[in-house]
Amino acid sequence: MGELCKVCGKLLNRSQYSKDGAFKSCPNCSTANGEEHVYYSYPEDFGTTPKRASSNRPDGPQSHCESCRFEKSSYPSSILCSEIEK
Repeated sequence: MGELCKVCGKLLNRSQYSKDGAFKSCPNCSTANGEEHVYYSYPEDFGTTPKRASSNRPDGPQSHCESCRFEKSSYPSSILCSEIEK
C-alpha cells in the first residue's frame, strides 16, 4: 500500500493538488519526507506532456517534479501539506 500523510491522511506516493491548482505534490519527495506531502509550484516545477493528458487533467501533468525526474542536485522551494490550502 504505502505510507499515509499525517496531515491529510492520503497516500504519500500519490500526487495531490492545492485547492487553487497552483501547487502539486511530488510522490517521490513526499515518500522521502515520510510524514507529509511535499508540494512545489505547478506546472513550473513539474512540466506537462500531451502523453499524460486525461479528462481530469487535460494539461497532462508529469507525476514527479523535474528535480526527481532529471536527478538534479537541487530542489525548488517546497511547501508542506500542513502549510497548503486544500
